[in-house]
Amino acid sequence: MKRLKITLAYIWTLVLIFIMNIHANAASQRLPALGADIHHTSVSGLSSGGYMAGQLFVAHSAIMQGVGIVGAGPYLCSGSWPLPYEIASVTTCKNPEYDFWKPNTPHLIAKTILLSETGKIDNIKHLKNARYYIFGGLNDQTVRPGVVDENIRFFRALGVNERDIWHDNNVEAGHAFITDNPEDSACPVTQSPYINNCGFSQAERVLSQIYPEFTSDETNPAATPQAFDQSEFISEPFTSMDDTGYVYIPPQCKTGTTCAVHVVFHGCRQGVTVIGDKFYTGTGYNQYADANNLILLYPQVHRSDKLTATEPDNPKGCWDYWGFSEPENPFGDFYTKDAPQIRAVYRMIQRLTSSEE
Repeated sequence: MKRLKITLAYIWTLVLIFIMNIHANAASQRLPALGADIHHTSVSGLSSGGYMAGQLFVAHSAIMQGVGIVGAGPYLCSGSWPLPYEIASVTTCKNPEYDFWKPNTPHLIAKTILLSETGKIDNIKHLKNARYYIFGGLNDQTVRPGVVDENIRFFRALGVNERDIWHDNNVEAGHAFITDNPEDSACPVTQSPYINNCGFSQAERVLSQIYPEFTSDETNPAATPQAFDQSEFISEPFTSMDDTGYVYIPPQCKTGTTCAVHVVFHGCRQGVTVIGDKFYTGTGYNQYADANNLILLYPQVHRSDKLTATEPDNPKGCWDYWGFSEPENPFGDFYTKDAPQIRAVYRMIQRLTSSEE
């Protein structure tokens, strides 16, 4: 019996080592060059991921087909007032107690124009060529609907036609990404993993708004999301980005079909280190990828408690919309093409849209 226990323990150890090796090998795979069409790139995200979606979109609007912003305020929100970015990010940009602390959108517009004129972001003329999906849940007390609504004011002032914006603002949802999966959280609540069943697919709404020729045929994905080495795209020490990201690639995108890239940013406390694969497999995007020739890129960030001088201050695993990725830069650069996280994700897009490794 003792020998049997030792044998079983030995076998189980080998199994664990085998599984760990599989994950290590998966994580070390290079993101492939697939020759995707860079000028049909798009992006969406929830919460801090919604803020990052807006930042990546505005910074690189020349290549963008559109953006989906869920539960997040306007571009550069934490720069609304003469406050530290970090303070504004948890007051002005989330649940301002008084109206005079809400996003200062006229100031944000003026600053965006200046950033465009100085080349820190792409020319804002490109914003008029894109399509927009903006969502704020009526029960969202994390990022209130009034904060989300400022996106409309921001983009309209920069020349975007009202007909190109879907303002989805009549759903009694909490702070969450929305699905039609009965196994997800109830629609009005705000709780982990921040994926709620409200009876419709928000992924479908995002993608159909961005891509006018979108096919709404929901199918079981023909492939599975694959891990890739995200670390090769990161050149700064405080990004809080994981070594591993995830990508869903329809089979035809590997065999000559020209596809487009849609980047999906998770929210705070939604990275793989917190909720596993729930975000990159359970938000509904993958079900529409095959029929629409869409490569889905899921970059990842993780939490960091700044326990040492070399760690960023990001205790909830958020995307950077207040400047933690550049702790030595009090003026912030997290919203431009030079931002550490934006640079890293843009390099991933460049890889997927390149025809050569």
